[in-house]
Amino acid sequence: MGYSALTHKRVLHVIEDLDDAALRERSGRANSIGFNLWHIARWADWLQAQIAMTRGEDERSIWAREGLPGRWGWESAKLGASQTGMGMDEGVSAQLALPPKSEIERYARASFSAFDAAVAGLDEGTFGSPLKSGETNEIKDAMIGSWIVSILVHANRHLGMIESMKGVSGRRGTASV
Repeated sequence: MGYSALTHKRVLHVIEDLDDAALRERSGRANSIGFNLWHIARWADWLQAQIAMTRGEDERSIWAREGLPGRWGWESAKLGASQTGMGMDEGVSAQLALPPKSEIERYARASFSAFDAAVAGLDEGTFGSPLKSGETNEIKDAMIGSWIVSILVHANRHLGMIESMKGVSGRRGTASV
């Protein structure tokens, strides 16, 4: 099992015992566990789509293909950079009406699977090549490998947030599998 698959397995494991209400709980200004799960999944989905674009394949994310912002009633313009939640104020994220756990989890599983497959299919040359993003910011010239590492570090930081939030709420918080 690759590093990305292990991270994703841990994320899914740590939310197994949570219901819809637990996914929506917030403590202070912290984002909910459901938001963190979506955020991790959305970044995985974004990068797998960017890798597909670099390979000349269908570059649409699962998020876009399935029209999830509209289905979930979310305004794309308020979802931060690349509609990933990056840069969103906690007050804005708190106003998002999260879909049921089953829907967020389904999206996360699909995104993680697509990301893990995209990463597993990379050779050493592609890993070190620039990301051919349709975006016009600093992402444009970043190397695929550096994005993969950044996304996995980021996912693990949010996994730690989820573990902590579970602990604060009195639940067992470890993601160890």
